[in-house]
Amino acid sequence: MTDGTKPPPPPPPGPEPEAAARRRGVWIVLAVVTALAVVVPAGLYAFGRLVRRTSESVTPYHVAIKELRLDMDDAEVSVGPGPEGEARVYKRLTWGLHKPDVTESLVEDVLFVTFRCDRPGPVIGRECGADVDVRVPPGVRVSAVTGSGRVVVRGLAGDLDLRTGSGEVEVADVRGRLRLQARSGEVRATGLASRKVVAEASSGALDLRFAEPPDLVTATVRSGAVKVIVPPGSQYQVLGWTGSGSAHLNPAVVDDASPRRISVYSNSGSSYVDYRDD
Repeated sequence: MTDGTKPPPPPPPGPEPEAAARRRGVWIVLAVVTALAVVVPAGLYAFGRLVRRTSESVTPYHVAIKELRLDMDDAEVSVGPGPEGEARVYKRLTWGLHKPDVTESLVEDVLFVTFRCDRPGPVIGRECGADVDVRVPPGVRVSAVTGSGRVVVRGLAGDLDLRTGSGEVEVADVRGRLRLQARSGEVRATGLASRKVVAEASSGALDLRFAEPPDLVTATVRSGAVKVIVPPGSQYQVLGWTGSGSAHLNPAVVDDASPRRISVYSNSGSSYVDYRDD
């Protein structure tokens, strides 16, 4: 028999344990930080794309230059033959907030072109670059240095000295003496009629293809690959060594009495010398 009275309500829950509250606070902070890490860069990138601008221009030089010197950072640059007695520099610039700087100067018969990009940050700053095309008389000497950019030279007869850090060097249909260098980038040369070629790469790759027999080739890589393709029937003294990598040498290429010489050195990479690809 009951007395009709209701049971007392349960006591209210006690305060949340301190450890649980701390864990919940940590998760909230992590969620906020993660959201900011995703949203802020995306917003900055979208803003950079929104304010992206371009400009195109050309600078003519009505003078017989003898040498072209390029310092191009991470720009894309190409050099090709033009009329005798003049040179032209074509520029296409792209940027977000900070316009890149291309400086040109003519000192006597030497033309200097320099590219620099002021990067305010890792997101917006990447909206900064340049495509530079230079036309010079075929016999002009060319030296070029790039960081992570790409340099392409075609159809010239003057000496070339081309160097890159992590970029690319491409050469085609040239006749002058060559010095080509890449640290972690790549060097590709085709249609070569150069008598003397010195090429070097650290962790990159060398690919040298000759249309006419060279007199002297020195190709050195540390941990990359080197390939030398020579005209069919031509013969050379072949010197060099390969460390822990693979080596291929067509015996028909070798003539120890030849006045021509190919030296190939590879440490932990591979080397290949033949008349054709495998």
